Amino acid sequence: MSMFKKIAVLCIGVVLACSALTGEAKTKSSSAIDPNVLLDKIHGSLYGKCIGLVLGQPMEGWETKITEQKARDVNSWPITYYLPNNFDTGLKGFLFGNFDCYPPNDDTALMMMGFIALRDYGLNFTPKQLAQIWSKSMDGACTAEGVALYNFKREVWPPESGVKDNPYCQWIGAQMRVDIWGMIAPGLPQVAAEYAERDACISHAGNGIYAAKYVAALISLAMNHQDVRTVVQDALVVIPEHCEYARAIRDVIACYDRGDDWHKTWQMVDDRYGWNDDGARVGDFIDQSRYDKKTKTYESLNARWVHAVPNGAMVALALLYGKGDFSDSICLAAMCGYDCDCNGGTVGSVLGAMIGEKNIPARWKEPLNNRFKTGVHHNFPEELKISDLALEITGFAKQQLKCSENIPANTN
Repeated sequence: MSMFKKIAVLCIGVVLACSALTGEAKTKSSSAIDPNVLLDKIHGSLYGKCIGLVLGQPMEGWETKITEQKARDVNSWPITYYLPNNFDTGLKGFLFGNFDCYPPNDDTALMMMGFIALRDYGLNFTPKQLAQIWSKSMDGACTAEGVALYNFKREVWPPESGVKDNPYCQWIGAQMRVDIWGMIAPGLPQVAAEYAERDACISHAGNGIYAAKYVAALISLAMNHQDVRTVVQDALVVIPEHCEYARAIRDVIACYDRGDDWHKTWQMVDDRYGWNDDGARVGDFIDQSRYDKKTKTYESLNARWVHAVPNGAMVALALLYGKGDFSDSICLAAMCGYDCDCNGGTVGSVLGAMIGEKNIPARWKEPLNNRFKTGVHHNFPEELKISDLALEITGFAKQQLKCSENIPANTN
């Protein structure tokens, strides 16, 4: 293809993407981001996600009391850094000294599906196109994502693929992978949420989709706001006011505002949202749930440790009580247990977007050596530089910002 044709195709893609934005998604940001800091913000969001995921992975699915006990055994409570290599976990590869790059993780491997969709189809990709990328690029997956892949093989496409035979559709899988949509829509939370819904609907429904929209909006808002309390509150505008996910976030905000400490707020979340509908605890935490490695399914479909609602509340908790400090926030996410690798990654992504890569302490970044293992095995690089990935995502963000500048704000 000639350079002229390439430019023409790019321009057409941007026009189509702009025309695809509807309703609230047309609304301009009230505070435009400075293009000179855009790359640093996106770079920071990526680094923050990687750091938070590595930090939380060794105790994924544990109750906070189990994490505290094992961390105390190695003089690492409260958690202030990556866990030492003598920490008692089955995931030794995520302990300090045992990795020299960002190791593969399903959170970021799934996020890379969205990145591939942007590369292949531009901003105007459809849920079905993203689902087809999943089919080509993923060998398998667990729970909601595994069901979605099976549905694709049966020619069941989004949004039906997110609900058909899918008891896991309100779990955390969509929330944990949508960071990229906040990055490419800086200061445009409604736009970020629209992208997140396109992504989430292929494997999730209900609170599973609301969670994805909320997290994308969090990151979008963090790109041009410095007050964590404002970001946590304002991101709620993209999801239904009375959904369970929104109620859990508001409950955390209320605890924080009245001065409860984080332990008391954690207990509130656990009491209200960490139990099964029948009042039982069975299947709640990974040590108690029965997992079939062959079928990659849980016997208990009410495994609340991996449900979107309590984990979204833990993200809000860590952000609020971390008070904008990167280290304090991701360490709180790790100490809160539940699906704490996902939550640490989300919290790191939000704070990284807020403060930028340059302000993330070097001690967190240096062990990763700017190396990102993608976890994608088909026609895609096994490893990328975090800085190179940030640069390419920034290109898509600039396209989106250009679209938003040229679309009149919605006044209906």
